[in-house]
Amino acid sequence: MKTYHTALALAAASLFSAPSWAQTDPGSTPNPPGGVWSVGLFGGTLYKDNLLDLLPHAFKGDLRGQNSHMAGVVVRRSLDNPDWVNAWGAWGGMPVFTGLEFGAFHHNGLLHSDELVAAWRIGATGVQWRGLNVDVAGSFGVSHALNNPPYDNPDHTDEKNYATLFYMAPEIALRHDALPGWALALRIHHRSGIYGLVAPSHVGSNHVGLLLTRDF
Repeated sequence: MKTYHTALALAAASLFSAPSWAQTDPGSTPNPPGGVWSVGLFGGTLYKDNLLDLLPHAFKGDLRGQNSHMAGVVVRRSLDNPDWVNAWGAWGGMPVFTGLEFGAFHHNGLLHSDELVAAWRIGATGVQWRGLNVDVAGSFGVSHALNNPPYDNPDHTDEKNYATLFYMAPEIALRHDALPGWALALRIHHRSGIYGLVAPSHVGSNHVGLLLTRDF
């Protein structure tokens, strides 16, 4: 189990690495996601590590995986890119896409609670190789927990109900031309107080898991 946690968190922490691998087959064009709407299923495991500590702890073999999990549904709606996004994509030589993301999740294990999220999403298709497309994306918005206490930190003793927190979900998604409309993503589901801006620095959680989506 520790090996599984280490491999999963190492891969997830790589989401924060610079996309220096972003290249394509000679003469090929990266193919951004297609559908206007998409629906996905997410499942993840809680890690009692700060977001930026996932990679260092993974290398040290000191990840703190918890017996706590979450699962839920993600719904996305693609948007027309603003001019500055298209300019950024042209500068980087990669197709860029934007959209809205909504999610509903249930947490179980250390606590049982429900969570709703709403976010803006931006990403780019950085690799196209023999029909395989790799998207690097992130969602940024608000997470609201419906139960008390709303956060997943088992050591936090503050009795306040920090129900509404910052939400961020970086991910790497794989798509293949042979399976149009389908994508499988490795993703971090992050809730936090933004270093004390909306809640104390240790309020929140990081779940690492997989998201399977279907475009329509």
